[in-house]
Amino acid sequence: MSAPVRILFVDDEERILRSLALQFRRHYEVLTESDPLRALQRLREEHIHVLVSDQRMPQMSGAQLLAEAREIAPNTLRILLTGYSDLDAAVEALNNGGIFRYLTKPWDQQEMAFTLRQAAELAVRQAQPLQSVASEGLSAPLSVLLLDDDPDTLSVVGEFCVAGGHRLLRARNLAEAMLQLNNEGVDILVSDLKLAGEDTAPLLKTLAQAHPRLLSLVVTPFQDTQALLRLVNEAQIFRYLPKPIRRGLFEKGLKAAAEQALIWRAQPQQVVTRLAEVPRDEREQEKVGSLLGMLGRLRERLIA
Repeated sequence: MSAPVRILFVDDEERILRSLALQFRRHYEVLTESDPLRALQRLREEHIHVLVSDQRMPQMSGAQLLAEAREIAPNTLRILLTGYSDLDAAVEALNNGGIFRYLTKPWDQQEMAFTLRQAAELAVRQAQPLQSVASEGLSAPLSVLLLDDDPDTLSVVGEFCVAGGHRLLRARNLAEAMLQLNNEGVDILVSDLKLAGEDTAPLLKTLAQAHPRLLSLVVTPFQDTQALLRLVNEAQIFRYLPKPIRRGLFEKGLKAAAEQALIWRAQPQQVVTRLAEVPRDEREQEKVGSLLGMLGRLRERLIA
């Protein structure tokens, strides 16, 4: 019989921890900590499949905790739980903590249960020994698709591609982006949330389902916390970077994406490392469904 999935909840309110433990102890081995420092020590000493942390705690923020947890136990899936709409915290949790999902307080019991089940399944898969893969293509250049006409963004991405020997692909609108995605193998997508006046969020959410290994970096002047949270959960974006761009931060994000893309390239294609939430808005569901059909050729090539 396989060992139970271990989930560690961290919150400075004991009442919250008791409620979470009571709700999930029948399905998982539930661990709780009210002190973030003790939680980090447990990660060093024990194998934890999923870490769920509150954001606002007196000793350390949840975003800080998840960033440190990522260094200590990179295979532990990280979830941020908060009752506050805080853009900076959400960006920090995504960019530094590499969070799997963002959940809000008071949490919906069914949503929390579904999210934990998905996280547990992925964590168990990641813990299994990987098969060796053929070395062909591991050293091939990465392909970067740019969906942004900002010259500053182009400058940074162009220099990154030249320095790393990567292929730079460009699209001026969503129709061209679909053609590129259908005809080219794309590893990294750099996109604003608007391209030629069109909303790119539905495409990002579609790609999270059709191509879980494609890493999306969103570079945008928009500062909408709720939109970012939907992109975290429904598009599984890799980085969220503000405009006007900060070159150092942007270059760091591109480098991290390239490193992750090469790690995934060395793993069997069937190993799924991310799992996006289906959009809740019905109109977005329709858009994503339509785009999935248009990306059929891409999906067929990936499965083949």
